[in-house]
Amino acid sequence: MKFRMVDRIIDWQSRRSIAGIKTVSFEEYSIKSAFGGDAYLPESLLMEGLFQLGNWLVMLSSDFEQMGLLVRVEEVTFREPVRPGQQLRMEVDVVSYRKDGISFNGKAIVGNREIAFGRGCLATPVAISDFYNSSDLKVLFSEIYRPIEKDSYKDSQCRD
Repeated sequence: MKFRMVDRIIDWQSRRSIAGIKTVSFEEYSIKSAFGGDAYLPESLLMEGLFQLGNWLVMLSSDFEQMGLLVRVEEVTFREPVRPGQQLRMEVDVVSYRKDGISFNGKAIVGNREIAFGRGCLATPVAISDFYNSSDLKVLFSEIYRPIEKDSYKDSQCRD
């Protein structure tokens, strides 16, 4: 994953769900300021973070034998932008996990506000070896996996 949009994975359950965090820094090269307005994370990169998180779940659930290639997204809703300094919690839930396709829903949360939602994301599982070195991904996972209690997230360093 050359364009890393998941800073930390905080929880995952094989073939069921995964949660992660992306902190939007002030130096982030992907931040845009449209027409001199406030800087924010582009919506496309917010969705990329959710897609990457879902892909981590596919990789983890297959012991790094498979990854998912996104083939469809039914619906995406953006409610408000993510600004520099904010911490984005991303959650992806599996709707269906089959050999021929994995269906997900995902949401992005800042503080207690759901700021984006995606429904009907479909990924086709493919051999990870065709794209990445699984050993490198295992090392990366060991660096970003730091579980926390689900209820303690509200009390963590998340900024609104």
